[in-house]
Amino acid sequence: MGEQSASRLEGDRYQHLYGWYELLHLLDEDCPFECGYIEHPDAGAADDVTLHVREGSGVASRYVQVKWHVDHRSQYSLDLLCEVPGGKGRSLLHKLFASWRKLRERGPVEVWLVSNWGVEERLGRYLRGRDHALTPEFFTESRPGSFNEGCTRWGARCEATSEELRGFFGDLRLRLGYVSIRDLETQVDVRMDQLGLRQGVNPRASVLDGLREWVEVSGEAKRVTRESLRAFLRARELFAPHDGGPAVSLWIHGWARRKWERAPTEELDWTPYFDRETRGFPDETVWREKLLPELRAAKQRLADRPEGELVDFRGKLPLSLALAVGFHFSEAAGFHFRAEQLTRGETFLWRSDEGASERRLSAVEREASPEGKVLLVMFQLTNVARMDLERFEVEHPGVYRAVLILEPEGGPGDGAVTSAGDAVAFAVQARELIRRARNRYRVTGTHLLLYAPSACCLFLGQRLNAVGPVVVHERTADERYVPVFTLQTG
Repeated sequence: MGEQSASRLEGDRYQHLYGWYELLHLLDEDCPFECGYIEHPDAGAADDVTLHVREGSGVASRYVQVKWHVDHRSQYSLDLLCEVPGGKGRSLLHKLFASWRKLRERGPVEVWLVSNWGVEERLGRYLRGRDHALTPEFFTESRPGSFNEGCTRWGARCEATSEELRGFFGDLRLRLGYVSIRDLETQVDVRMDQLGLRQGVNPRASVLDGLREWVEVSGEAKRVTRESLRAFLRARELFAPHDGGPAVSLWIHGWARRKWERAPTEELDWTPYFDRETRGFPDETVWREKLLPELRAAKQRLADRPEGELVDFRGKLPLSLALAVGFHFSEAAGFHFRAEQLTRGETFLWRSDEGASERRLSAVEREASPEGKVLLVMFQLTNVARMDLERFEVEHPGVYRAVLILEPEGGPGDGAVTSAGDAVAFAVQARELIRRARNRYRVTGTHLLLYAPSACCLFLGQRLNAVGPVVVHERTADERYVPVFTLQTG
């Protein structure tokens, strides 16, 4: 009996740790979810933690069943999921299917099974690593473990038609072989630290106590929003003391107005000049006569403060403006940034004074027009934009003496920049490669096209000196690049 109680307590701990890890997404500014629940009262078997989308977000609500096992004596297969414990009641797959059948009436849903047990080979070959969904081959092949092979058997056990079962498996996510309790505690600590929260044994214990209270309440009190989550964190004194981080902050609102936890030292509202839907942004006259003077004034006020060299920067801006902010708060002038960066669905705080990683940029260089006087640079880290580049050259014949494409070794992609150290390394190398190409071709200026994370553009701007005048271009809604402003880098 004692061992069973210990196992139950471990299972509850694992479930609540995972639930808390998911609920912390509500604190992200770009979170597509409006609210969440721990043990949703109307979600059936997929109730351990649920996340409900904002209208128009374009993603599915998430309903999660968390299963903890004390050892690894077995692995999951679909037939194992169909087994009825003790020969009575319904199988886990049947329960999840019944929940899905009910929940899908409310809109797009995903039903998740999260467990520390691994996956059996016949199912594993059909489980997609990047998102825990079943692959298209699962539905088309007839090998053991495929939909065609097991549909009749699984349908009979779940009391489902073939068409219903196909829809259910399309919305099923199997996050199997997930981490241990100790590893999950570490993940939670890292996530809390990134969000400016206290972390460690005592803060986690306070959180888990609160989650147990949420389980016991009913009705609207169970609903967790960003606002109620922040109130919970304040009530339990879980926000970390403001030690070691920036003492001053700069918020610049471009595409949209946002709020973060602490009031800013300096705040600039440029939203009247930007339109995210149409990719509308101000021309160089507005930048030169309105926005740049405001930015310089904010910079001077921060520079006048003894603690103003390390700046916590927040804001949603076009990449060109992020580069310009970095340029005017240059590293040479003694400024450093801590900035938010969304990477692989997680929000991190990257510092521009982080040590450079070992990552390298690859420079693809070619001559263009012998009559050209300008160097064209494409800084592409997150995606391949060579078609855009080729079209841009066609639209500007005879302008460019040479073309320089800068991208990570191994190629650009969503996972090409994984840390502040990578961003710093790429910024430093980009400056040097631009300098060398400029000297080699004896050009009078540089035109810069950006396809990179915002923090990378910010950090590059801080180091963009001694490369002559740089005309910065921005990508428009019709996937073209147009000049926004010129930086006189000397």
